[in-house]
Amino acid sequence: MSAPTLRTMLAMPALAAGQPEIVVGGPGLDRPVRWVHVAEVAVMRDLLDGHEVVLTTGLPFTADDADPSGFVRQLVEAEARGLVVELGSQLPSVPREVVAEARRLDLPLIALHAPIKFVEVTEAVHRVIVGEQYRGLAFAQETHEVFTELSLDSADSATIVTRAATLIDEPVVLEDAGRRVVAVASHDSPPRDVLARWAERSRAAPVLDRPGTTGPEHWLTCPVGLRGSAWGRLVAPQGAADPVETAVVLQRAAQALQLSRLVQRDVAGLQFQARESLLLDLMESRVTDEVDAIARARALGMSPQPSYLPVVAHFGATAAADQIVRQRRARAQLEAISEAARTARIDVVAGGVADGQVGLVVALRSATAEDATLDALSRALGSRQGTRQPATLGVGPVSSSLVAATAQLRTTMHIASAGHLLPGTTRPWYRSTDVRLRGLVAQLQDDDRVVAFTESELGPLLAHDGTSRDDLLAVLRSFVRLGGNKAAVAEHAHLSRQALYGRLRRIESILGVDLDDAESAMSLGLALLVHDLRAGVR
Repeated sequence: MSAPTLRTMLAMPALAAGQPEIVVGGPGLDRPVRWVHVAEVAVMRDLLDGHEVVLTTGLPFTADDADPSGFVRQLVEAEARGLVVELGSQLPSVPREVVAEARRLDLPLIALHAPIKFVEVTEAVHRVIVGEQYRGLAFAQETHEVFTELSLDSADSATIVTRAATLIDEPVVLEDAGRRVVAVASHDSPPRDVLARWAERSRAAPVLDRPGTTGPEHWLTCPVGLRGSAWGRLVAPQGAADPVETAVVLQRAAQALQLSRLVQRDVAGLQFQARESLLLDLMESRVTDEVDAIARARALGMSPQPSYLPVVAHFGATAAADQIVRQRRARAQLEAISEAARTARIDVVAGGVADGQVGLVVALRSATAEDATLDALSRALGSRQGTRQPATLGVGPVSSSLVAATAQLRTTMHIASAGHLLPGTTRPWYRSTDVRLRGLVAQLQDDDRVVAFTESELGPLLAHDGTSRDDLLAVLRSFVRLGGNKAAVAEHAHLSRQALYGRLRRIESILGVDLDDAESAMSLGLALLVHDLRAGVR
């Protein structure tokens, strides 16, 4: 429901019964009506407050001293929305001077060809007006409650913008002072349409210091920030079905955003949140269309490239139990990655993906630049971290799609964790081919079930070696690593074949296994890998 207009009033049964004829129309028919006033006197200046529709049976036109043209001018001076004249025996037609003056001054003029009860018209219209006012109050209360709750919950910019879009049932965009999009709620529209040529369209819409309509597309905008020092603006780029309600929502959303910013006390916070929000939306499959993903990335300042590389920086889990400390550390890690990317002139979308891990998708200008880009990022990150333990980078497969690259981040998290745990290594970054089974075992080495498995497989042999100098474990390790090639094992262990065969039989006897059995060799190999990782043996 919205405020009535003269056009909508004509469709109401109470007025439609009068067989209305639009004598003078125009855009005034669609302007909102504040009230309906019945007038049968010639002087109206002191009776109108503006935006009323005047109903009359024509008495102001038939008196001896009547001034029909002057009556019309009075209504226009009082900003009336229109004049409705009921025709009858005393006034069979609207006077020509009334029609002429109404047409000259663009005042809508309606003639009724059948008698009606004016009281029914005023009751019907006033009922709509009062209902609309009540609805407006209810909407204002709902808006107040929504954004008060968001402020109390310290909601981020993406959440605030999304709730604003839901309230007005239209897309809403938050851009910073540089006209970069930091949050978008496309609502029922594809993000690609909402954000198409955003920077260009935004520059065509001048920034206003208060809520209002601006630019060739009639964007409804609202500045965000303190008066005189706005750091961004909210935009309803598709106009607004109800500009008043939309302006109210944008103003309350702007206040909530400013409160959120004051709490964060961080200039770069919005950009961090925006890019992290995009990354998580892609990881959680909330954005699956490549065109939409590229549109959002472009609006955040990331230029489309032919290749994208998923990377996860592993800093190690946070030991602190305090949630605030954990959040600050996660933020510091994200800042470290973002600053390293800027230093290395690498375009990324980054965000926290797990405790102690920051995920990022790197835009590669060429697939052949992968190693050089990783080296540059590692150097910049190491320089920023100084003497502290550097983060380990896990690297996923390069992709021609931003969506596909982001989908690989979960696997890449495993690679980063595994590389970080591998003992005796100083590599700054790892691919899956670098960690493989060793990487998986590195992550599981402290699991009680894995420890128990290792003990059951190797326990008797470890006990034997503890009381003798045979070092049968070293022989078994060579046997497994060389794939059971006994000649190669004998050469590696500096043993004769006969001596080796004897030791292998002793190992089989102690462990109760057949080393020529493929499954036995596989189990012993896995147990050896766990044992060596736990013991720090390379």
